[in-house]
Amino acid sequence: MIDLHIHTTATPHHSSWAPEELAAAAAARGLTVIAAADHNTTTSVRALQVAGARHGLRVVSGVEIDSAYGGKLWHTLVYGADPEAPALRALCAAVFDRNAEDARRLMADLPRRGFRLSGLEELGRTPNVADVATALAAQNDLPNRVANERDEESGMRYLLTDMPGAYRPLGVDEVIAVAHSLDALAVLAHPGRSKGIYAVPASADDIAALAAAGLDGIEVYYPSHSMETQTFLLNQAQRHGLLVSGGSDSHHPHEELAAIDRHVVTILDRLLA
Repeated sequence: MIDLHIHTTATPHHSSWAPEELAAAAAARGLTVIAAADHNTTTSVRALQVAGARHGLRVVSGVEIDSAYGGKLWHTLVYGADPEAPALRALCAAVFDRNAEDARRLMADLPRRGFRLSGLEELGRTPNVADVATALAAQNDLPNRVANERDEESGMRYLLTDMPGAYRPLGVDEVIAVAHSLDALAVLAHPGRSKGIYAVPASADDIAALAAAGLDGIEVYYPSHSMETQTFLLNQAQRHGLLVSGGSDSHHPHEELAAIDRHVVTILDRLLA
């Protein structure tokens, strides 16, 4: 049984799995292979691999990169790269650097456009685009706002649709290029998840475009994916020759780890070769 999508305390601000605690819990659940897949950082991979070895677990190096393609935001998982590879570390750093640069530009530009945008200087850290989007929606009446949408989602929707080019996340194609340069695999995370602007379900056209860009696989098995969604994604994987992956996306001990049959996760043979 395996789980190839777990976050540790290295994921900024919102994950609490310590490597030793995670390895012990995974072994107790009967898992044999897991992957560290923190957001835009590989700093916990080595520690989890050491802890995993103590508990009889194989730990695959992974990272989940914030990215975009075709005008939509995606998360791209990179598996099997040396977590300390300079190209991978530079890719992770580019997510933060580009985001901070875009936020600085928006903080200067939006007030000139007549928008209120206060309080960001009081965060105690460098604001990112999500911070700007939240302040933008909370302090202004934005056009075409969707009912029941959170401030961050509403603000980000405005930035993406009404200010094209204002936010410049890494392209999935850029992530794929780095992954392939390191003999690693690039996988589209939770392509069937629906969670606001940050997680729009991938259509057949989206998957075809990403496959054409060199994507290696898709995460078929995921807690919120229905059987119908899994069937759709399996069909897409077969159509485009994509590897199949899966995981829990657990961030905390109270979020159950997955226990996916390793034989249905076709990416595993490539990762363990």
